[in-house]
Amino acid sequence: MNTSAPIIFRDAQADGYVRIPELAIPRLALRHLSSGLDTALLDNLWRTAINALSAGYTEWLCTGWIGGVADDIVQISVGWDWYQESAAGTLLLAGGDIRSNVMAVDCNGHDLGMMRTTLALDRGLAMLDWQCIVAAAVPLAFHPRGSCLN
Repeated sequence: MNTSAPIIFRDAQADGYVRIPELAIPRLALRHLSSGLDTALLDNLWRTAINALSAGYTEWLCTGWIGGVADDIVQISVGWDWYQESAAGTLLLAGGDIRSNVMAVDCNGHDLGMMRTTLALDRGLAMLDWQCIVAAAVPLAFHPRGSCLN
């Protein structure tokens, strides 16, 4: 989720969302903030017949400027739950839920809703090497050969 040009953000309204054009969301330059294990999530995955080795959360940040003015800085937060699947040991998004203070807007500035926002964030996560960064930050149950999880 990197871009060479800064993203121009619209003013955050009283609801706390930072409004960003939908097509710009996948290009957010996210930085890893923290990751950890979550035993309650792991227990829940086991109860739903997902054979996970470990599970946890990860939080990422991006800083931007409203209208390109450096004095008006906004923080974007993006987080999600993940699990390490047992067959190959890869890290996967748990439940498809991405938490964020971002709201996608169309070219007229109208909110597009959380479903469209989450889909745009998901497209960005597909380009982000988050699995390797999370694997380096937490003690995983298994490190498969031939991957960044070694």
